[in-house]
Amino acid sequence: MANHFCLDPNDPYAQTEVLVIFEGSYPDIRLVSVIDRHEEEILSDLVDEQQRDLIREIAAFYRPSDDRPAAAA
Repeated sequence: MANHFCLDPNDPYAQTEVLVIFEGSYPDIRLVSVIDRHEEEILSDLVDEQQRDLIREIAAFYRPSDDRPAAAA
């Protein structure tokens, strides 16, 4: 299992992060746990779209470098 800090899907201002514990690798990532800043488990409180957003954020960070788009000039 690995972990990654992601933007808190419950923070409308995107100023806080959650600790996401996941397993698998791009493109097959499965969330195991999501811990908020109060050290509470919130995975079961997240709707499917919020969970997919976390998976996309992790995938963007961990996907192979040859799949990443070129940086804008």
